[in-house]
Amino acid sequence: MFTQEELIQFHGVFRNTQEFLEIDCGCTNPKYGDTPGKLRVYIEGKIEIDCTCMDNCPKVNISPIEFARHAGRTNAHNNWKSQIWVFSHDGHKIALWRTCLLKYHTHTFQRPLRQVIHRDEFLRCSQCNKERRFILRNKEGIKIYHQAQLPTITGDVQMSQTTRKY
Repeated sequence: MFTQEELIQFHGVFRNTQEFLEIDCGCTNPKYGDTPGKLRVYIEGKIEIDCTCMDNCPKVNISPIEFARHAGRTNAHNNWKSQIWVFSHDGHKIALWRTCLLKYHTHTFQRPLRQVIHRDEFLRCSQCNKERRFILRNKEGIKIYHQAQLPTITGDVQMSQTTRKY
């Protein structure tokens, strides 16, 4: 997976198999200090961390974002690559983005918590064949949308409340 030349620059390598590499890592919080962990980089691009802050810590096989949040970092979803570090061969901390450990990471998008997503739905009226937009942002809008889906009620029901004028 990683060559010996690449791994010489790191300290704390536990396992280097064909499937994954396990290495010591950590995340520093300015208020609480360092939170240690074991970083596991898989060949298919997945990254998992086992937190070792306590002997009985329940955070096992978590994402790097969750590990940084567990360490007390508030903006972990944006820059976890610079907040999580590994040890170099001389004992210094190196941010993950400066290492070769992310070369297998697939950079798959993970939606942050509480991010607003597009929740508009479109229905075609069976009588006039017009496409109507339903904005599903509150219970009232969802109720109107579900009523419009029924075969007895068309999409023209209360359209002044549900459509936007552009």
